[in-house]
Amino acid sequence: MKVDDLVSVGEAMHADLGREYYLTGAGLKRDPEFQSIYDRHAELSGDAALDVARESGIDALVEWIVGLRVGRAVAPFEERQLTWEQGATLTVDGREISYLRAPIELRNSPDRAFRLALDRELTRVGTAGLNGLRRDRFALEHEIVGGLGLGSDYVASISALSGIALDALGDAADTLLRQTADLYLDALTRLVRRRLGIRVDELERADTGWVFRAETFDAAFPPDALVATAVRQMGEMGLDATQAGRVKFDTDERSAKQPRAFCAPVHVPREVYLVIRPSGGHTDYRTFWHELGHAMHFAAVDPERPFHERWLGDNSVTEAFAMLWDHLTLHRGWLRRYTDLSGNDVDTLRFELAVSELYMLRRYAAKLRYELAFHRSGLTNGLGAVGAVYAQHLTDATLFRFPEQDHLRDVDPGFYAARYLRAWQLEAALAASLTDRFDEDWYRNPRAGAFIQQFMSRGQADPADRLAAEVTGEALSFAPAVRRVEAVLA
Repeated sequence: MKVDDLVSVGEAMHADLGREYYLTGAGLKRDPEFQSIYDRHAELSGDAALDVARESGIDALVEWIVGLRVGRAVAPFEERQLTWEQGATLTVDGREISYLRAPIELRNSPDRAFRLALDRELTRVGTAGLNGLRRDRFALEHEIVGGLGLGSDYVASISALSGIALDALGDAADTLLRQTADLYLDALTRLVRRRLGIRVDELERADTGWVFRAETFDAAFPPDALVATAVRQMGEMGLDATQAGRVKFDTDERSAKQPRAFCAPVHVPREVYLVIRPSGGHTDYRTFWHELGHAMHFAAVDPERPFHERWLGDNSVTEAFAMLWDHLTLHRGWLRRYTDLSGNDVDTLRFELAVSELYMLRRYAAKLRYELAFHRSGLTNGLGAVGAVYAQHLTDATLFRFPEQDHLRDVDPGFYAARYLRAWQLEAALAASLTDRFDEDWYRNPRAGAFIQQFMSRGQADPADRLAAEVTGEALSFAPAVRRVEAVLA
C-alpha cells in the first residue's frame, strides 16, 4: 500500500461515513450501518496503513489512521447508542416524551417543577440505557490507543497524536475559571433573579436551558426567516451561504432527528449538509450560524489541496470558523441590522447572551479538567469516584448542580473539548483582528468576506496555533475571549 492508495480509499470511506452520519442524524434512516462501512474499508485500520502513514511524515495522516482504528472498533457501540436514543421514551406527569425531544422540552418549559422532573427522568433512563455502553466504549478505545505505544497513558497518547498539550491547556482552563469566577457569579446572579426568582445556590442542571432561553425576543428571530437572513448577511459580505450550491440545508422537523445541530461533509468541498432541528428563538439562529461556519468552511476548501488538508488536521480550526459566524449573532451591530430589536432590547439580550457565553466557556473548561481526570481513572472506578469528580467540576464551574450519573454521557471522544477551547481562543483573536482591519461592521464588508474565504479555502492545512500566529502575531490564549465578554458584563 502507498500513500496514494491510502488517500483514495480514505476519501471513499469518508464519503460513505458522512452520508450515513447525515441520514441517521437527520432522522431519515433508523438503523445506522457504520460498522459495515468500516468493514468495507478494513485495510485502513490495519498495521500496513499505519506504517504508510508514519512513513509519509504527515502527522495528520497518522492521527487519522489511529482514529479510524478506534472508530471501527467502537462503531458497534455508536450504532447501539444511536438506535437506543431514537427509540427511548421518558414518562413525566403521565406524558410520554421521546429521549431526543427532551432537551428541546427543557429549553422551552417555564414550569420549573416539570423541568426538574424531566431532567431527573432523563438522567435515570439515560443512565440505565447508556452508561454501561459508554464505559465499554471508552475502555476499548483506551485499550487500542494504549497498545500503540504513543505515550505513557491515554492523555499523553492523544497529546502526541493531536499536537495539543492537553495538560497545559487544562492549566489555562483552570486560570480562566479563576479569573472569571467573580464576573460570572455576579452576572448569573442578576440573570437568575430576573428569570427564575431563586438564589444561585438553588440552581439545578435542568435550569440551564430556560435561564438562557431569552424567549421574550423570539419574535425577532422568526424560524421562517432563518435561511433567508443567513443568505442576506453572507451576501453583504460578498459570500454565497451555499457556496455555489455545495451546502445543503436540512431544517425540517422529524421525530427521529438528533436535537443537536450538526454539519455532515460527504465530499469536501462539493457536498456538505447542514442539519438543524429548530426549537425557537435566538438559539436557532446562533446554532444555524455555527453550523453554517462549518459548512461554508468545508465547501470553500480548494479542491486541489491534498486529502489531509481538505479532510483532516486540527478541528479547532473549523470550530473557530463556526464560532466566528455564531458570535455574530451576539454582536450589537448585527442584531440591530438583521433583527427588528430596539436599542434597549438589544442591550438586554446581549447581556443574557454574554452570561450564556461565559457559562459555556466555563463549562467546557471544566469538562476538559474532568476529562483529564476521567481518562486517568482507569475507567474501573465506580460512580462514587469518577461521578463525584464530574459533578464537582461542572457544578463549581457553572453554579448549576450537575448529576453524578451523567459522568459517562458528557464525555466527548478524543478530547474534543480541547478543540472547542482552542477554537474559542482562535475565534476571539480572529474577530478582534477583523475588527482592526475592517471596522466593527466587518460582517457586512466584502473585503472581510474575501479575507475570510481565502483562509477557509486552505482547509485545515495549519493548526489553530499557527493560524493565530499568522493572522494576529500572537499565541493562542483565552485573553481575547475574556476581554470580549467583560466588555458586556463588567
